[in-house]
Amino acid sequence: MKRNKLTQIFILIFIMLLSVGVELLFARAGGGGSSSSSSGGGDLGIIYLIFYLMRIIPFPFNIIILGIVIVVYISANKKQKKNKSAFKDFPIQNQGGNAASGNVSGYSTFQKANSNFDESEFLHKVNTAFMGIQKAWSEKNISKARRFISDGVNQRFLTQIEMMGILKQTNIISDIEIDNIWIDKIESDGEFDIIHAGISAYANDIFKSELSKSLNTDVSEDFIEYWSFIRKKSSKNKDLYGTVECPNCKAPLDGKNSDVVKCTFCGTLLNNGDYDWILSEITQANDYAASRTSKRKLDHVASEIAKKAFEEESSIQLIEDKASNAYLQIISAESTNSYDRVKRFISDAYSNKLSSLKTNETTAYNRLFLNDVSLIGAGKTDTDNLLYISIRSSFQRIKILEKNRISKIDPFVVSKTEVLIFKKEINGGKSKGSLYAGSCPACGGAVEDELATKCSYCGTAYNRGSKDWVVKDIISMEEYAGISSKEMTNSVKAAVLDGVYDIKDYAMNNIMMIIAADGKFDNREKQLAEALAKKFGYKSAILDPLFKQAASGRLSIKMPEDRKKREKIYSLMFKAAMADNDLSAEESRLLDEVKKVYL
Repeated sequence: MKRNKLTQIFILIFIMLLSVGVELLFARAGGGGSSSSSSGGGDLGIIYLIFYLMRIIPFPFNIIILGIVIVVYISANKKQKKNKSAFKDFPIQNQGGNAASGNVSGYSTFQKANSNFDESEFLHKVNTAFMGIQKAWSEKNISKARRFISDGVNQRFLTQIEMMGILKQTNIISDIEIDNIWIDKIESDGEFDIIHAGISAYANDIFKSELSKSLNTDVSEDFIEYWSFIRKKSSKNKDLYGTVECPNCKAPLDGKNSDVVKCTFCGTLLNNGDYDWILSEITQANDYAASRTSKRKLDHVASEIAKKAFEEESSIQLIEDKASNAYLQIISAESTNSYDRVKRFISDAYSNKLSSLKTNETTAYNRLFLNDVSLIGAGKTDTDNLLYISIRSSFQRIKILEKNRISKIDPFVVSKTEVLIFKKEINGGKSKGSLYAGSCPACGGAVEDELATKCSYCGTAYNRGSKDWVVKDIISMEEYAGISSKEMTNSVKAAVLDGVYDIKDYAMNNIMMIIAADGKFDNREKQLAEALAKKFGYKSAILDPLFKQAASGRLSIKMPEDRKKREKIYSLMFKAAMADNDLSAEESRLLDEVKKVYL
């Protein structure tokens, strides 16, 4: 009898430990209720099970079981937190290989549906895009690459080129050498496929400004970037890279109407994924590594939003592309106080809000990067569907003074996360064009005047949101966190986005900014950085690329929303700077500014 009783108890212990393990497994895989605004269902299930077993198991066995469960749970959680670091799998130079080897996520599924896919041909297109865009960027003329880049990527280039014009800057990229190009991951997104390609390369990157030498940088570096390409699953598989003719009618592409990327003879839209792979995202290595930590949760929520909130939409990636396009155009309008140019795709209420902020000053961006754009929530009003897109950006703002003098608003490259809110009328249906690509969503006619608020062909008011998503507002993460869950059909909590980086990731990132403050990475600093990397569990191979990104202005100070975490990170930064008992003027100034901006 006693033996049977003990057997039953051990079976119960096994079931309990198994349930704890399953819960942790689901947490890592993005399940267990963590994707909605009412997260934590898995934890409640465990608590309920503990109380149930404590009640049916006699004393003192119930106490023993409780102790075992607590130890296992804490140990598993510690292991999970240790493994969630954004920099743990930081990519290194020359990595990547043949996708067909089977080591690439999503490749086998993609290959089954695309048996004629030629990996070498795709990688050649990536090479063509990379080299062509570097040349177009240096010449400040992106039109030659326009046919194979998305509207959002195009706007990133246009915005930065506009800022460089205000700051009288040139950015010459030379001596480019590609070490390796590889397929890192393949995903399905509605009616589109997405291929994420890694590019390992070397280049001389020189920034020069006629306004101030303090804006100049000269960096020779090895670097890794991830370029994401999107194509419709029903693609006609034409070539937009090795030819300059329309894939539909074979007419020559003469560069006219480059803003809407239409063939001037047959009107075919070239960069919508119907014909070939289109570049839709460029991500720095550290941001790509960081995105992996919360990617599963974001993807799961985004897919739920796609199913429930806007069934007529074809791609999350395209929604995010529109959001980045709109965000950058609004930044340009704010910078030059020319808000009329964005009225066609922002609500009247938001237009009034922007107008109230208008000044007579010109503010340019010495650096401006969109580090991450992610669909994180959806909601509804009586008339509209709403989408919430988080946008994490890095930038350094420069105020233009009289007589071509400048004043740095941001003493270094800083970062922030905001949430852009899209709205579109319920049952609006698919659009025939895009406000962000210069065509009317109601009839497809070209937007001939960017200041116009109505279509000259069909008379539709552009910013009604009847056929295309328009910007309702841009809010802070604090405001997003305060939105009632009742207003959301699905959402990712602000804490999940904050958790993209672990505390030690923030600290390592920011410490490399301090080390790079004087533009030198000497042996003493390398030893310090290597010691910290070892302490945090990172490979030393991440240090050199992080330093070069910091020295070239592509790395920014990053901080979470939580003030206590910020204080802890600042403390780690200060200790690192003082490790050799020699706080340089540059390090001291940067620490003071970090404290002023973030604490």
